[in-house]
Amino acid sequence: AAEVFGEHLAHTSTEHMIDCTEADRRRIFNLGYYTWVEQQGTPFELFEERRHQSFWQGLRRYVGVWDSMIDEFNDRVAAG
Repeated sequence: AAEVFGEHLAHTSTEHMIDCTEADRRRIFNLGYYTWVEQQGTPFELFEERRHQSFWQGLRRYVGVWDSMIDEFNDRVAAG
């Protein structure tokens, strides 16, 4: 991760960033409706749960599992 950060982000200026207002954040979030609900068939109620920080904080418990899955996948690819 540090290598990728150094290669792509370390020398990036803030000129391509915006300080979002609450309205900006809602607008950006709402862009996901088409992708998640209309294209992927995610129920609207589940999509709306993502609007709240508690949804994202609840995902933290899965980080270790995801890391293990990534390691397992990488091992299979390297052996392939």
